[in-house]
Amino acid sequence: MAGQEVLFCSVINQLRSPEDALVTVIHWNLISNEFKCCGVGDDEKAKNQKKSEMLPKGWNDNQDMYTLQYKDSSDKVYILKIMRVDEDLLVHFMDIKSEKVTSINISTSDYTTGDLSSFDEAFKHLGKLTKQLKKDIIDEITKSPKSGSSSEPSSSRPQRSRLHDDDHDPLRVPPRHPHRQPVPGWTDPDDPFSVGRGDLDPFGRTGGGMVFDPFHPGGRRGRPDPSAGLPGRLPRGAVPPGARFDPFGPPGTGPGPDPDHLPPPGYDDMFM
Repeated sequence: MAGQEVLFCSVINQLRSPEDALVTVIHWNLISNEFKCCGVGDDEKAKNQKKSEMLPKGWNDNQDMYTLQYKDSSDKVYILKIMRVDEDLLVHFMDIKSEKVTSINISTSDYTTGDLSSFDEAFKHLGKLTKQLKKDIIDEITKSPKSGSSSEPSSSRPQRSRLHDDDHDPLRVPPRHPHRQPVPGWTDPDDPFSVGRGDLDPFGRTGGGMVFDPFHPGGRRGRPDPSAGLPGRLPRGAVPPGARFDPFGPPGTGPGPDPDHLPPPGYDDMFM
């Protein structure tokens, strides 16, 4: 990249580590993309300093954390922070106004040789590093956010007809047809107060009902025999007219022993 070697040679006497050399590469990539450096640190004073393509005084005083400020062509302020972690450099570039941050992790040994005597001897694979910085740092921080479809004005959106929406709406409830023949025994569904009306009458005079008659499960069809399942007849008046009662036995059966109550032959034989 044009100018990068000139920058390296201008600060070669200030270089104290391979990490310093990598900071010059990161700095020049920003300069080559229309950023200008305006000072050291992240305080307000650096914003008022003169913009320059050179590294400011004291840029590498802190060998564990490099902090530089930059401005773009519109004077928007950015902060570059490079943290040294073992043999790696964690690079963070933040837009102060939007607080958007882009980051990459650079392995020092992948791009430096440790020989700081000249530009050619100090670096390796600089083309790969330049592409990574451009893609993951510069392009990410400068690209405009994509406008979502929700930001389009409603007047510009195509209006679908109501008929088209109704035909393709899976949750649409079909309209009722008032002229169709009612189903026998079915109350008018258009009357919300008719739902459950039959259950309000416990004797089921209007259909439904809450009392179950085991003798007539399908409806009331005459008076049941109160003596069903008994060995004899109940005395007259034992069951009041119209009264409901639990049956003594199954309807239509007479008195007699229950075969299940008799023990099986030899039930007391332990060898059975």
